[in-house]
Amino acid sequence: MSGESQAEAAIRLYSPRSAQYDSSWHPDFTKRFIGHLDIQPGQHVLDLACGTGLLTYLEADAVGPAGRVVGVDITPGMLAEARSKQDEERERYAHVEFYERDILNLDALDAVKEASFDVVTVASALVLFTDPKVAIEHWARFLKPGGVIAMDSTHPRNSLPGALMERVGRKMGSLVPYHREWSKSTESLGQALEDAGLEVQKVVTIDDQAGYRRRYYNARDVDKVFDDNIVKGVAASLFADDARSERARAIFKEEWDQLVVDGKVEEVDAVFLGIARKPIIMADDDVVFSGGCRCGKLRYQSGAAPSDIIVCHCRACRQLSGSAYLPFTDVSTDAFKWLATSTKEVLKLSEVAERTFCRECGTPVTMVYYKTSKSTSITMGSIYEETYKGEWPKIKMHIYVKEKAPWVELPDDGPEQRQEFKY
Repeated sequence: MSGESQAEAAIRLYSPRSAQYDSSWHPDFTKRFIGHLDIQPGQHVLDLACGTGLLTYLEADAVGPAGRVVGVDITPGMLAEARSKQDEERERYAHVEFYERDILNLDALDAVKEASFDVVTVASALVLFTDPKVAIEHWARFLKPGGVIAMDSTHPRNSLPGALMERVGRKMGSLVPYHREWSKSTESLGQALEDAGLEVQKVVTIDDQAGYRRRYYNARDVDKVFDDNIVKGVAASLFADDARSERARAIFKEEWDQLVVDGKVEEVDAVFLGIARKPIIMADDDVVFSGGCRCGKLRYQSGAAPSDIIVCHCRACRQLSGSAYLPFTDVSTDAFKWLATSTKEVLKLSEVAERTFCRECGTPVTMVYYKTSKSTSITMGSIYEETYKGEWPKIKMHIYVKEKAPWVELPDDGPEQRQEFKY
């Protein structure tokens, strides 16, 4: 396995599984995977690491004959299974194409052009790649601006022997077929998507992926688990000689012991599914200002000049800001664009509006009134002042003055003062 490329490792891992792949939990999982996507008739879809075509054909049914679905995989055996299904229903799936290629080298595939797909999917494959950011950046190049990409990563306790094998391999300086140490939570996957320059739409946990939900190993079974999954498993060649095998066993036991609780080791049958959108980037000349939270993980830009400022003295705004009031300016929702959203939280304090804030640093950023959703209110403090073009807006109104802090005196200096406010 020394010097083995990712593509070579995938072929070695999946070739023996090709004929039985559809008899596993994968058919059910792909149905749940596509259930989170809104694929429309006529769209063009790129299914990477398509395997036997389980997800590919579901996507083909969704886009219909007016659409196009391209499946790419590196393993000949898996693609043979996928193509055999197409042979059985040639007319129904005439709009489906399969190609044998390394999905980290899509530039070598003439049938796949940059910025030409509405949707890109990568099911049960992300953790096979050493650098998720590099992989996602490559795949995103083939999305149209505004297109959607979806992929999953493993729960840290999913397929637990494999996770421990990865740690053993790292400590022994050996190449391993999985690279999942980074996948700790929904936040980890969201951050990986955002680091690749994508706008995160949602990241959810899919429980019961393989049908067992949770299971528990007896702590004393560590040697059996090691023998069944390591000595006889996909990484057997890593630890072929006795000396390496015994060292690997010792490291495996150390890692195992750290997971023992009340004599048991828990395995969790779950994955994280992330859906993100390729930004439609405004030209620099079109951006009037940018902004975001204090820690920088929640960012936006506006292609329109803001309205004059409304200063809100309601108790909710005072508590959320930790100050005497919270000043807002409005822009057209069509001109407002999120650039980074991995830490965005939505807060609904009433039936009137919803607010967004950063869950890490706490910065309040926007508020949208349901009756006037064509306008987005932005907190003035979240604007990056150095990016602002043009003349700054003026304060035009103080609202909910009846709830203002008793220690605040408002001068009668021009801006209107309203006891309440209704959009």
